[in-house]
Amino acid sequence: MGVHSDAGVVGALGGGKPVAVDFQLICATHRRLREDVDTGRFREDLYYRINGLALSLPPLRERSDLSTLVSSMLRELSSGCATQLAPELAAAFASFCWPGNLRQLCNALRTACAFLGDGERLIGWSHLPDDLAEELASRPAPRALQDGDIDLRLQAGRCVQRAVRTSNGNMSEAARRLGTCRNTLYRKLRDLERR
Repeated sequence: MGVHSDAGVVGALGGGKPVAVDFQLICATHRRLREDVDTGRFREDLYYRINGLALSLPPLRERSDLSTLVSSMLRELSSGCATQLAPELAAAFASFCWPGNLRQLCNALRTACAFLGDGERLIGWSHLPDDLAEELASRPAPRALQDGDIDLRLQAGRCVQRAVRTSNGNMSEAARRLGTCRNTLYRKLRDLERR
């Protein structure tokens, strides 16, 4: 379908009767489109056509509500049953960088719920996908919990430092691994230096 110049009307390319439509377009990206427009990587006219309300959602590794989010996802995935993570697994989840963001977390929890036996409600290491279990187990044990929470800023800082180290100082590569832009990466590094 191609969009005609009159708003709210579309028609098949090459002819056909135009059809009136009423819709709202919602776009999502991990890119900073304004910066991409400035550097010529994204068309300015298209940017202004789609840019209405811009919201910035922090990546999972920067969110402070991980345990609430996990509980909500588990409630939905297990049809309202009281499924939860084993305490040591919850601590490992809280200290993980989640490079795949919410999709990775949701897929991991979906798989874990599928591996639960009849009547089982506690997700342990054996319920995780093998690759995630190996990655979580290869990391140092998280520090002791305080009031049921972990300092996520400290953990996020470690993730940033690890990404820079494993990318041999290549900031573009480190930013790509973290699913962010270089400007955000530089800002995080400056924040870490101040601590």
